[in-house]
Amino acid sequence: MAMTNNKTHCFTCNKDKITYPCEGCLKKFCLMDLTKHRQLLNEELNHIINDYDQFKQRFSEQKPSVHDLSLINEINQWEIDSIIKIQQKATDCRNIIIESSQTFLNDTEKKFNDLNEQIKQFHSENEFNEINLNYLRNELMKIIEESNNPSTTSIQQESQPFINEISVISLEKPKFKKWNQNAITMAGGNDKGYNLNQLNRPTGIFIDKKKNIFIADYENHRIVEWKCNAKEGQIIAGGNGRGNRMDQLKHPTDVVVDQKNHSIIIADSDNRRVIQWLNQEY
Repeated sequence: MAMTNNKTHCFTCNKDKITYPCEGCLKKFCLMDLTKHRQLLNEELNHIINDYDQFKQRFSEQKPSVHDLSLINEINQWEIDSIIKIQQKATDCRNIIIESSQTFLNDTEKKFNDLNEQIKQFHSENEFNEINLNYLRNELMKIIEESNNPSTTSIQQESQPFINEISVISLEKPKFKKWNQNAITMAGGNDKGYNLNQLNRPTGIFIDKKKNIFIADYENHRIVEWKCNAKEGQIIAGGNGRGNRMDQLKHPTDVVVDQKNHSIIIADSDNRRVIQWLNQEY
């Protein structure tokens, strides 16, 4: 509180005394009433501190709400169900591999046993020739080659998720920060005109990946490309006076750049048409 000596009317006692202004309520008090006024302000501050301490205590003791606990239980159940599904799927896949491997081993063993019987028969009868020996050798080589190249079993990732995915959605309102009130001019800004550093009622823009700005310059009947950080633009469509020829525009309102086909598509308002201009450099 700023204190200046003024013999004026005290707000509380209604007497003409030396008074001191309160910068908060802008009222003037004598010294005695100013002291009482300060006491009231201190009491109000103590009430605020007390309310703050009580809220802080309640906040620190606050537990998850019934709704939050319900959501947590739902997540826990989803986790259990998902684990069970994954474990069952893993068990099924392991069993398939084990059965496939065992089938391969059984088939190989059977072929070995059959070949062994044939060898024993040739040997016991002692009636074999080169053809029989070639046959036995070829059969043995086939069995060995198959055993060295077991079945091509592999694991394939499914395109669809195996378990149901969940997510937590916050219903809180988004907080938007205040924009910095310090704008910069990206294009034009040199009064209205037809020069390359001027625009006349720009209506539509398109910004490409390189931050170049394509501007529908409405009253100049043209489309201007303004390179990033450039001091002036360059005419890429129109600019031949207003008209309906294919090299003219009449009050274009919007422009879109088709970077894939190296062209621009223009809403040519007063000609009641949408036209495409190709970049002749491609």
